[in-house]
Amino acid sequence: MRLVKFLIFICLWFVTFSAQAVSIIRDAEIEEAVTGWVRDIFKAVDLPPENAEIVLVNDDSINAFVAGGQTIFIHTGLFTHAKSLDDVMFVLSHETGHIVGGHITRGITAMEQAKNITLISTILGGVLAVASGRPDAGIAVMIGSQGSAMGQFLTYRQTEESSADRTAVDVMNKLGFSMRGFLNVMQDLRRYERLNSDSEMGYLRTHPMTQSRIHDLDRFTKNPPQIKQNKTFDRIKAKLIAFTQEPKDVLTHYRGTSFEDKYAQAIALYRRHDIKQSMALLDELIKQNPNDAYLHETKGQFALEKGYIADAIKHYEKAHELKPNQPLIALALAQSYVEKASRKDPETTTKALKILQRATLEEPDLALGWRLMATAYNYQGNEHLADYAMVEYERASDKLSAAQKRAKQLLKKIDKNSPQYQRLQDIMALKKDKD
Repeated sequence: MRLVKFLIFICLWFVTFSAQAVSIIRDAEIEEAVTGWVRDIFKAVDLPPENAEIVLVNDDSINAFVAGGQTIFIHTGLFTHAKSLDDVMFVLSHETGHIVGGHITRGITAMEQAKNITLISTILGGVLAVASGRPDAGIAVMIGSQGSAMGQFLTYRQTEESSADRTAVDVMNKLGFSMRGFLNVMQDLRRYERLNSDSEMGYLRTHPMTQSRIHDLDRFTKNPPQIKQNKTFDRIKAKLIAFTQEPKDVLTHYRGTSFEDKYAQAIALYRRHDIKQSMALLDELIKQNPNDAYLHETKGQFALEKGYIADAIKHYEKAHELKPNQPLIALALAQSYVEKASRKDPETTTKALKILQRATLEEPDLALGWRLMATAYNYQGNEHLADYAMVEYERASDKLSAAQKRAKQLLKKIDKNSPQYQRLQDIMALKKDKD
């Protein structure tokens, strides 16, 4: 029984590298800033900047990773724990080093080799157990070889991590960031290591030990330049902390009069249900920064959530005017229109659909846009287009079986020359996975 459990553990150990669930958050302001920084890094390493994509993972740990392609997954904790933009830029440059080095593809090969060693050792262990009549001898072979496979894979990973560190150094120097950012990150990670001093951690980790990384880059950290303050970083850090941490803690930390302090205060007060005080603070900031799209977006969000539709539309329209190519703002404006619209308000419905048609082209996998579109078409009395939007909504919601069932019925009803007909056929051809 113990042998079975051990073999199951070995199988699961390999799977967890590629199958860990993550919670994703979307925020137009943060995505715009971080994507801009990643594009600068891509330019520095001669990657096409337009290929840069980021995904924000709602996790308070200091981490980022790549999982194939040119998308960087970034934990929100990287920003909330960072002391400066330089800290973040080192980590993002490090992950870009994995992309440049093709480490993900090569890592899969290394993992496959390790899995082959494990499989062979399991077979040999079984043969030895039968031949000798001693099951313990077979288990010893399995454990020894599997440990070798794990060690081989992790040694490979540590080599690639060191290579990515070197790329990060080059990028930091090229873009004018200070290696004090690297030291800040290492200080935070070293604190984490002290709190998690399990004797197996040093062996089972995929990154080199913090002290080893500091030693390897020692010559690059001698008298680094001072870190320059970056107001955009300060602002998005304050916003993330305000939305993800306890309001009382946010109000204790951000109690000054700077922009980021007041921004964090407004968000924390809203989350604490001090709506009047929160709105007053946002109004004060907007008065001082009338063309700040993201202040208008935040005010629009709070107004919409509290049912102040006219106020929400006013601020979302201003945000959309200032950021016309930002699909998340467009979707929020469309949502406020849909909240106002009805069969007796065709003008507002038309406005919503005009925005949604463009926004769903830019964000086709965001289910909210298709649900809003279905509602708007229902307000117009257009049953077929409402059903089509629901097909897309179910597809984007990972309910492919439901989407294909609805699409099959709709294909019998709509014009065969319409773009929706072709799109429904494409959806019918998608591979069915478990919903």
